[in-house]
Amino acid sequence: MRGPADAMRLFSLLAGSAACLALLATDVAAMSYREALRAATEYDASVSALRKKVSRATTNIEAAKDAWLPSVSFAAETNTTSTGGPKALVTLSQVLFDWGLTRSKVSIASYDRVKAVAKLKGAVEELAYEIALQFLTVETMDQKLACTEQYATFARRIAKYSQDRVDAGLADSAEIARARLEISRAEDQLAQIQADRQMALAQIEYLVGKQPDGVDPLPDLGFAKLYSNSAAIISAVIVAPDYISAKADVRIAEKGIDKAKAARLPTISIQAQGKQALNGERSQSGSIGLAASMDLDAGNFRGRAIKGAEQDLDAAKSSLLSTERDLQNKVRASVQQIVVLQQTGVAQEKQLAQADQVLEAYEQQFVAGKRELVDLLTTGRDQYDAQVSSIDTFSTLKQTEYEAAQSIGVLGSLVVAAGGQHRVK
Repeated sequence: MRGPADAMRLFSLLAGSAACLALLATDVAAMSYREALRAATEYDASVSALRKKVSRATTNIEAAKDAWLPSVSFAAETNTTSTGGPKALVTLSQVLFDWGLTRSKVSIASYDRVKAVAKLKGAVEELAYEIALQFLTVETMDQKLACTEQYATFARRIAKYSQDRVDAGLADSAEIARARLEISRAEDQLAQIQADRQMALAQIEYLVGKQPDGVDPLPDLGFAKLYSNSAAIISAVIVAPDYISAKADVRIAEKGIDKAKAARLPTISIQAQGKQALNGERSQSGSIGLAASMDLDAGNFRGRAIKGAEQDLDAAKSSLLSTERDLQNKVRASVQQIVVLQQTGVAQEKQLAQADQVLEAYEQQFVAGKRELVDLLTTGRDQYDAQVSSIDTFSTLKQTEYEAAQSIGVLGSLVVAAGGQHRVK
């Protein structure tokens, strides 16, 4: 029969195998950001609704063009005169000239579709940014789990040293209690980080529609390098969804003025009309000729419709200018912030390397009895805090980069261009 020691070794072997299998499963099931984005755009109901609105806007364009085609109307009339009776009236008409009224309506419908497409693009970019934030949270939590577990291992190792010192009569039990307190703090931190990671994975499942066991690191976009000069910034801003939408509002307002002016002029059309008696008589008649029609109200007579359309144009131009300035300022400020964060990250990496050397020296001195426990634990905690600070800087840098890309509508294209490249931490 196997003894307890054999059983423990078997248990350890099985546990280790299970851990390896779990890691392999996580690697296999890890979701890439591009995969998540593709799935989310198909799964998200609001994006689907906006796609349907684009289709509706396309239909509106065709409906506006129908005014150029012949139209047929049917009517019936009755009277009580001795010479008349119920009659059916059929009218066929074709617009010959409307002073650009129909053309203005078609243009307005076309720019409405441009706005619908821009809104769809903006919604996809916002969704991409939401997913990126959750991916970044998981990535950040994974890094913090690694360094926190490293700190917990350090605390356990120091606790063992302290136990040996107490057993040898070189220290009292308070030293062990202090080391065990650090172990408890590290384990509490691990539990909190695990909870935050699971919440981020749950949010990804909500956005994507499938449950990921893990995620791949976010790719680097190289945003600061791509938009380091004014020409690149301007080129990016003029294709941003918000700018395109504001530009379409200007075009709609311009066509609104044309529409208001055309509405004050008569529409010339050719009409063919036929009447047929409905009381059994064989009476019928027909006619063909030109017709001019106008639909005016007091506002049209006084020119208020044109004035209102001109005011709409002024407002749209101001809004476009404001949107352009805001987007350019957003990009420039983001580039500056990214550069500063990159410099901060480099400085923190150097500080972290120095902290590692100091901690290693302090640990050796503690084992040799030349350092107090409190000095070692304080140095270890400082080194851990430096690691966490470096991770937070990396997270802020990546978030700033993705937020800036989303603001001008290039997040999706930059992710595709970046491919699978990511920062190795």
